[in-house]
Parts: sequence; structure tokens; C-alpha cells
Amino acid sequence: MSLAERLEKPHDFRPAFRRRIHEDIAEQLRDAILDGTFAPGAKLPPERELALAFHVNRTSIRDALKVLEGLRLVRIRQGDGATVQPVVDGSFDLLPAMIFRNGRIDLKVVRDMGEVVRPALYEMARLALDRATAGQAGDLRSLSAKMADKTLDPELRAAAAHDILVVVSDMTGNRVWQMLARRVRALLASAPLRETRQRLPRDFSALSALVEECLKKRAARRSDEALAALRRAIDWLGADLETRERNSDFKGLGTLSPSNKESSP
Repeated sequence: MSLAERLEKPHDFRPAFRRRIHEDIAEQLRDAILDGTFAPGAKLPPERELALAFHVNRTSIRDALKVLEGLRLVRIRQGDGATVQPVVDGSFDLLPAMIFRNGRIDLKVVRDMGEVVRPALYEMARLALDRATAGQAGDLRSLSAKMADKTLDPELRAAAAHDILVVVSDMTGNRVWQMLARRVRALLASAPLRETRQRLPRDFSALSALVEECLKKRAARRSDEALAALRRAIDWLGADLETRERNSDFKGLGTLSPSNKESSP
């Protein structure tokens, strides 16, 4: 059976068009794997067949497969082709595409990520308030002002919001927290989540108000209240998309169809 016969919409491939063609091919194959078109243990179609489907040469297909191998979505063996791997064995770099692809948000992945990341960031916030310097508090206030400025482009305000995590991590003086916060910032700034923000716009002034509340409580030496405000800010950054799952105003959003099963081949 040919590749064209095996694939059904929305996974029919289109000709690659991006300047770096292999990246576009890799993204399409990645999404097909995440959506379950190619299950764990299955072989991707041969290079020749993929080249015909994407209207490219086999070099572009090989380069795309190397990208998938780097994401640990496939295992490539000489003479055996590319074998799909379980998503749970994949790279963290898959998370943005797992959350948003093919114009839809996977709300279950959002919830899963929140269960893991949010408690860790809560502990980071506690340490940050214990160890913060006056200068770092000033950095938070500057970011708060940017978030509250409605004349700025929404993505600039979003960038300031994401920088909150980095400043808070710097307040801890812990390099592991600093690395984690920068990784989360990169995830939030990724193209799929940028698309999510455009579909689910939010008022960054609300986050600014939480940061200001935290700073005021800290200055008044009301540590517990300052920590509570900072943790609410972290909740806000999580975007709590779960509550929007039931919001009928956001048409076209919802949980994606079952993706790559988590069982090993």
C-alpha cells in the first residue's frame, strides 16, 4: 500500500515550502507521529516514498529524519529505516508541539505539564522571597510596569511576563532553578504557545497587579502574604487553560485526538 493510500486527512502531506525545507518536513512528520498516524514500533515510509509525497529530494528527507532522531521520536538503523518511538521517550523540545499543533490545543498536555511544573515553581518562589536583594525586587517592578503598559505589543508584554520566572529564579541564587526557569521561559516563548496566546488573549495587567501585591507585602514584612501573591502569579503564568476548555467563546479549540500511545513497541 502506498503512502498516499495509508494517510488520511488531516495528515495528508503538503509540499514543503519553508526556506529550510527539511525543517518543514520534520514538523509535518512530527505532528503525524504525535497524532498517532504512525504508532510506536511502526516504520516510517521509505525515503523514496517520502520524497515523492513531499516533492523533494532524498537529501531533504534524510535531514528531516535526523531532526526527528534528535527529538528521539524515531530510531534510525542502517538498512532498517526509521522506527517510531514512544512519546514518553522523546525530548522535552516536543512539549510545544504536543500542546499546540494543527490549529488545536491539547488541554490534557497542558494539565499534565502544570501538575509537574507548578509545584516546583512554588518552591522556587519560596526560596526567592527568602533570598531576594533590593535590586532584584526592582527588576520585578520594572517587568511589572511593562506588563501593565497596554500601549506595548502583546508579545512584548508576554516576554516581560516570562522574564518574571527568570528573575525569580535568579533571586534564589540556585543555578538549577535558574536553568529550569530559563527552560520554561523558552517553552512559553515557543511558536506553538505564541499561537495559543493569540487564540486565548489575556490581560497582563492582572499579572502585574499580583507582582505589585507581592512586592508590597514583602516590603511590609508580611512574608506569607507575599508568597501567596507570588504563587498566584505563577498560577497565572500557567495560563490555566483547563478552565477555558468549557468556554464556548473559543471555537476551534479543544483536546486533540488520541496521540502516540505510550506503550513501548
